[in-house]
Amino acid sequence: MDLSGNKELLDRPLVAFFASRTAPSEALDLAIRWAHDIAHTDKIVISGFHSPIERAVLDVLLACGSSVVVTLGRSLYRKIPAHIQEAYNEGRVLFLSLRDNARASLSNSQLRNWATADFATEIVFAPFDSSSQLSTLYFTLCGGTIPATILK
Repeated sequence: MDLSGNKELLDRPLVAFFASRTAPSEALDLAIRWAHDIAHTDKIVISGFHSPIERAVLDVLLACGSSVVVTLGRSLYRKIPAHIQEAYNEGRVLFLSLRDNARASLSNSQLRNWATADFATEIVFAPFDSSSQLSTLYFTLCGGTIPATILK
């Protein structure tokens, strides 16, 4: 595991957030509303911030001054993405890489999602279709020791 950024963020309560690349139409509005709500707490959102909805949540969190942990299904960035640079410089971002591959793949993304859930004390999903790969993750985590919920 490779880290870049504020490692102290791992010592705070982490809420994993997942959203499918192909989500129902109501998912974006629910996720943005949730992002605004969680931005006003002491919790840190941990996510791959890869899907369009996850990226929208990241934008809200960063705009609100929140800190985030970005889990990557690939190696660490050589150059911090421009839209995250300011927050990174302010110590509000931690990048966590689990693989040393230059590009993300399906298996790396699945590993990233499971690892993200393992770091969390709470797990939140945007609504997803039953055919989504997040369905397996959600139903496996349901009933476990870490609360897993779907936004409504």
